[in-house]
Amino acid sequence: MLKARILSAAVGIPIVIGAIFIGTSAVGILIILASIIAGMEIAQMSTPRVGNINVFTAVIPFSMAVAGILIGLGSGEWWLLAVVFGAAGFTAITFEAMRIIRSRTSILAIIAAGYFGLLLAHGAPLRSLDDTFDWLLTAILVTFATDTVSYFVGTWLGSHRLFPLVSPSKTWEGALAGIIGGTGAGAGLTILLELPIETSEGALIGLIASLAAVFGDLIESGFKRLSRVKDSGNIIPGHGGVLDRIDSLAPSLAVVYWMALWLTP
Repeated sequence: MLKARILSAAVGIPIVIGAIFIGTSAVGILIILASIIAGMEIAQMSTPRVGNINVFTAVIPFSMAVAGILIGLGSGEWWLLAVVFGAAGFTAITFEAMRIIRSRTSILAIIAAGYFGLLLAHGAPLRSLDDTFDWLLTAILVTFATDTVSYFVGTWLGSHRLFPLVSPSKTWEGALAGIIGGTGAGAGLTILLELPIETSEGALIGLIASLAAVFGDLIESGFKRLSRVKDSGNIIPGHGGVLDRIDSLAPSLAVVYWMALWLTP
């Protein structure tokens, strides 16, 4: 399992880093692809319980990504996000309600798609913030530090279950270690990338982003639990589906974006 994870990371990381260096448009395209696949995974996860989820479920995350690109390219028109989200959400909910309105899982699928799509939409504007890739890189590396430290500490030392009804494998030891690791990463990246904030403010960003990452992971685990599946998909060897990879990153993107706006002049 660990070998498969390392090989997948060796392929995936250069693609992500390459998109970050190329620019906002490349990041936007990558987010669109991830959003489409995530939407399809959400639909497929719901299938065993309620039958085929309508294809419009995938419209929500796709539209969020498009809106994020528009904002990231400097349009500055936040109303676009509300219009696209409203149109996509109304379409999806209408089609689903007409077909299987009594299905709890179907409604949760729509909510999950909108949740992940809305958060992922922050990726493109985060890349264009201050005309640099530093903030997006910070969000990614803080999340990576949180997940990595949490995984290894939880595997080696974890004994107290964090939320067994949702995710039996996650432990308090792993979660707390991950949050500490994310906080330290936030402070370190502030110095390394010369972010226009104080080191203490970088640590605060790391703390809140790592907390968001842990909760994001639990939210996705809860949806998988309701859908009775172990992984959201199998597109990434050793990691599961795309949703399994973005569950903690998506909320971190939003946290870093809004905190960067708040803390910088």
